[in-house]
Amino acid sequence: MEIRLEQVVKSFDKKQVIHSTTLTIQNGSFTTLLGPSGCGKTTLLRMIAGLETPDDGEIWLDDTCVFSKARKINLPPEKRNLGFVFQDFALWPHMTVFENVAFGLRARKDTVDLQDRVHNALRTVHLEDFEKRYPHQLSGGQQQRVAFAR
Repeated sequence: MEIRLEQVVKSFDKKQVIHSTTLTIQNGSFTTLLGPSGCGKTTLLRMIAGLETPDDGEIWLDDTCVFSKARKINLPPEKRNLGFVFQDFALWPHMTVFENVAFGLRARKDTVDLQDRVHNALRTVHLEDFEKRYPHQLSGGQQQRVAFAR
């Protein structure tokens, strides 16, 4: 299956995470998305799968347009004929980053210097400014680091 993105754009909270991106992945090719945490790799994959909606552009699977802002097309994931494996880091979706990291310590009643320990763990994984965010507000790599800090 050929995957084609044409000028795809995505923003979260007014921050553009996918800038006008045009990409063709040929049928049968092996492709790697490589970049630092938070650069949009997972978001790009989620848009192709139909789990995120682009702000603009088009996504084609072979000769089928599965998303087009201009044409008002947005096929749901189950109609895209794709298989995918989710990243799952067992984070509690209703808890903030801080609460997720503190969860294990609280569960075993190991709460001496809890705030300092959680802050140190978050600093170690370079997420000290993310403690009030929820897992759905993080990139896949950031979620992975929260799980590691926990």
